[in-house]
Amino acid sequence: MISSLFYLERYRNEGTRTYSRHSDYSEAELRYRPDSEEETFPLSVFNVPRICLNIYTANPSEELRSRYLDTEHARFCIHPQVLEGFADDPYIEEIKQKGGVAPSLQVIPSSSTRTLYVKSDIPHALKVHFPYRISRYGRKMRDEVIEQAINVSLDLEKGIDYFDDEFAFLREVIGVSYKDLDPEAERGENWGYLVRDMAPFPSIDGDRNYIPGFALYGGDAFDPEQSPLLYELIGTQKPLSFVLENLMFPIIRHWIQSYKTFGFMLEPHGQNVLLELNGDNSVTRIVHRDLSVGIDMRRRADIGLYSEHLNSYNKMDYGEFCSISYDMFMGSHFFDRVVDCCLQKYSNLSEADFREPCKELFADIFPEHEAYLPEEVHYFSEKRDQFNKPLYKNTGQKPAWRP
Repeated sequence: MISSLFYLERYRNEGTRTYSRHSDYSEAELRYRPDSEEETFPLSVFNVPRICLNIYTANPSEELRSRYLDTEHARFCIHPQVLEGFADDPYIEEIKQKGGVAPSLQVIPSSSTRTLYVKSDIPHALKVHFPYRISRYGRKMRDEVIEQAINVSLDLEKGIDYFDDEFAFLREVIGVSYKDLDPEAERGENWGYLVRDMAPFPSIDGDRNYIPGFALYGGDAFDPEQSPLLYELIGTQKPLSFVLENLMFPIIRHWIQSYKTFGFMLEPHGQNVLLELNGDNSVTRIVHRDLSVGIDMRRRADIGLYSEHLNSYNKMDYGEFCSISYDMFMGSHFFDRVVDCCLQKYSNLSEADFREPCKELFADIFPEHEAYLPEEVHYFSEKRDQFNKPLYKNTGQKPAWRP
C-alpha cells in the first residue's frame, strides 16, 4: 500500500538531497522542517485592508476566494519563524499596525519547507515568504515573483490544449503581497504569499494517489529497510519500458511542449513532479508544480507571442537556463537518480538504455533545439549577483539526455 502524499513528502526523502554540496542545508528550525515529527504547526494570519495590498488571481474557486479575500480585507499569511526572526521588518511592522490578528491556520510542511499544506476540507497549499536559506539561497516571496506565478498559471490554464493528456499541473490561484514601501529601490522587496490549488488541472473523475518524484528512490525515515517505491510500481512489468513510457517520455514531452508553446522552462526535478496513480496504481499523468519558471523571450519573440502581461521576473534572452532546467534539474538531479535506482536491481540494464531513447525523442519532437539550447551543460556557479542569487557557469560537459 502506497502512503499518503503528506507522508511521502515528508518522510520518503532520505538520501535524495545529494545533488549539490548545498542541497541538504536548511536554516529552518527543526519544528518547521518537513522531517519534523510534529504533524502540523500554526501559521500566523492577519486581516489586512485590501487598499494596502497587491492582489492577483487566476480563476480560484469561490471557496478559496472567500477564505482569503473579502470585500474590504484579505488574509495575509506569515510563517511563524519569519514573524519571530524578522520582527523589525518594515512590512511586518506595517501589517501589525494596519491589520488585525486572524485565526491561525494549521499547516503541514512539504518537502520544499516554505510550501505548506493547509488542513482543510478544500485541498490547497500556501507558498509563503521564508527569507532563510534553504539549499543555495533564501526563499523570498517578493511581489514580482508572486505576480509572475499567477501570470504563468493563467497562461498554462488557457493553453492546456497544447499539452498531451498525460500533462497536469497545480494552479497558483491567488497571490497577495504588501504594496511597496520603497518604490525608489532598485528592486521591490515587498513580499507576500501564493495560494495553490491542490486539485490537479485539468480535473478528472475518480480518486487518485500522488507520489513525489523523489519518493520513487528515496528512503523511508522510519523504515530504512523498505525497498524503493519505484520497484513496487514496476512490479512484474518490464522496468525499462515502464520508466520510459510512464516517467521519462512524458516529462520530456511536457518540457518541450511548454517551451515551444510559451517559452516557459519547467523545472521537472524530483520535488516538482508528482506521479498521479489510479486505483490500480497505474500512472495516469505527470502533475507539474511550482510555476516560478524561467521565461525565454527569444522563443516568445520567434513565435510572436504576446508578453505585455508578464513582468520582468525570470525573463531571459539566453540559453543557459534552458540547460540548467533540462540537463541538470531534470536530467542530472532526477533522471540519473531513477536510473541509478533501476541499475541497483536490474543488472541487465545500462545508462545508455534509458538515455538513448530519450535523446531520440528529444530530437524528433524538437528538431530546432540547437537554436535555443547551448552545446554544453550549464549550471549554477559559486559566484553571486548583487541580490545573492548564483550566477551560471559552463561545465564543459556534453548533455546526457539530449543530442
